[in-house]
Amino acid sequence: MFSRIVLAASAALMLTGGVAFAQDVIQTRKAGFEDYKKAMGEIKDAVGKGDLAAIGPVADRIDAFAAKIPGLFPPGSDKGKTAAKEVIWANFPDFTAKAQDTQTAAKALKVAAASGDKAATGTAFGAMADTCKACHQRYRSE
Repeated sequence: MFSRIVLAASAALMLTGGVAFAQDVIQTRKAGFEDYKKAMGEIKDAVGKGDLAAIGPVADRIDAFAAKIPGLFPPGSDKGKTAAKEVIWANFPDFTAKAQDTQTAAKALKVAAASGDKAATGTAFGAMADTCKACHQRYRSE
């Protein structure tokens, strides 16, 4: 009898711990995506002002976050207050590839901005924005 109680208590603790973990990772990724959105605004403003020197560090911030994206979607983190679609976990290799596309685009944006070419930087910024859209269209509920 005692072992059943201990087993039940352990299972309940693991389940609530799993829920807490899922909520923590959801909050972490939401904060990361909010900063990502802010960074996109900063880049848009910098491109508009012709302040290309300001773009490199912000592109690095996006690159670093994009590298973390797959790790922010562990199994079980599809429950709770999240806009993540279940298809993420069914197509995780594609989801990961989309995060890598964002990294590649962020690196290209940094190179374009460093070149001083405003038109090329604008084009690279558009390409990076397209990687966001590609992921959102398939993997995010609006």
